[in-house]
Amino acid sequence: MNRRDLRKRYWGTAGAWVGCIYSTLYAVRPICEFLKETIPFAFLTNLGMAALLVWITAVFYSRRHLYSPLSYFLLALVFLCYVYGLMKISHPEEKIHFIEYGVLAYFLWRALRLDWKGGRAYVGAFALTTLLGWADEGIQHLLPNRYYQAGDVFLNSMSGLLALILVFIFQKKSS
Repeated sequence: MNRRDLRKRYWGTAGAWVGCIYSTLYAVRPICEFLKETIPFAFLTNLGMAALLVWITAVFYSRRHLYSPLSYFLLALVFLCYVYGLMKISHPEEKIHFIEYGVLAYFLWRALRLDWKGGRAYVGAFALTTLLGWADEGIQHLLPNRYYQAGDVFLNSMSGLLALILVFIFQKKSS
């Protein structure tokens, strides 16, 4: 596939993901409230998040191996941050931000790296993830069943950063 087609595909994927996030903002709260009343939602959210993190790491690790002590240190740091977040965040639906904005950061990085080399693609993906996470909260401010939370802007941003660190770790080439 040529660069132009990749650009369309990657930016289209990122745009579609943002569309999915934004289009569910109104409905997600009532759905989560229903799930909290009918199933052990908090437990299943934690279990699902833990399983997803293990799966992502296994997939990445099977394709690219870690080559430096720094990579191992960063991987341990990211996992500690995820574990801390899963333990500290009391509302299960807030934990889903790790996935939403982690995936978004990856999609943005993948699109940006076609034109921006090195660290610029990471910085750009982080900045765009933060901006789009802030816009998410701005939209929530306008919805009657939602409200703006500065803490969620931070969570969205950090979710993107953690995912980008994982991408960085597993993009390292052997020397």
